[in-house]
Amino acid sequence: MSVHSGILKSAALLSAGLLAALTFSGCNSNAVENEIVKPITGETKLSYKTATAEYKTIENEEKIPAELAFGTTTEYNAPFDSKVKTINVKKNQTVKKGDILITLDTTDLDFKINEQQIKVSAMTDSIQRGYAQIELDKLIEQRDSAIVTAPYDGVVDQIAYLIEGSNVSEGDMLCSVSVPDSIYVYNSQGAGKNLRFGMDVNLKINDIEYTGTVIAAPDTAPSDVSKTAANFCAVQLTDSDLDRLLNENDGITAADAGWATIYAITTRRVNVLCVPESAIKTEGTKKYCSILQGEEKYDMPVEVGATAGGYTEIMSGINEGDTVILTE
Repeated sequence: MSVHSGILKSAALLSAGLLAALTFSGCNSNAVENEIVKPITGETKLSYKTATAEYKTIENEEKIPAELAFGTTTEYNAPFDSKVKTINVKKNQTVKKGDILITLDTTDLDFKINEQQIKVSAMTDSIQRGYAQIELDKLIEQRDSAIVTAPYDGVVDQIAYLIEGSNVSEGDMLCSVSVPDSIYVYNSQGAGKNLRFGMDVNLKINDIEYTGTVIAAPDTAPSDVSKTAANFCAVQLTDSDLDRLLNENDGITAADAGWATIYAITTRRVNVLCVPESAIKTEGTKKYCSILQGEEKYDMPVEVGATAGGYTEIMSGINEGDTVILTE
């Protein structure tokens, strides 16, 4: 073989190889393109609802349902089984000391007294006569109690639903007389557990606002009192507001209706570092806040104080101006 023919043969082989390569590449061009991974042009960022730690005054006001009552009240109950003889008063009527309110029939009792008087007079033994006289005195005392009189100037704040001739049993409530200038507001169901003795509060009675002072609260109840007594709280109106209630706004009718509301600031912290309550997170017994600095989030242990009005006091752990992440 000549040198020239060898070169031609090599050129032919090279051309065949290039053609095969081009043919192979053309057949798979779509498959290669589909496998190309396109570059990411952006990334998803987390968004948070945040607040700023700041100094402010926080407070919590409670609305406590309450009732009205008279500070001085005397209740009368039937001293024995009898019938109502006369009824001389009605509910909310003002009375004077000594006024006759209700009388009971004493016909049977009069007969017993007369019979006992005869026995006493006929007895000669001084000891037996003494015992009989004691029994007679008891009967006379019962008869005297059948006439119910007002113990002082006041108002009839309760009276049983009775008519003349009605039967009453021993112990049945007949009526009660109260001193109207001693109206106070109270709750006995435990709703005022956060009230403190001496605390100034606002009141609303028949949609009219008043002021008063706590005169009884759970914090002053002795440790050995009943649960009911420990739950009791009471508020006394200021002198000027009590006078306004009685003389301008018909306090007797208000007390009869019996409803009031106590408005009390039970928690108050002045100029304290605080964050929204939802910024405080708990893990076991520890509390922490999530702080946002730029795009970085850090969990910082905190010591907390009072919570009031939707905010929590921060004692230590974060600083004023820190951005805290709120829990959704």
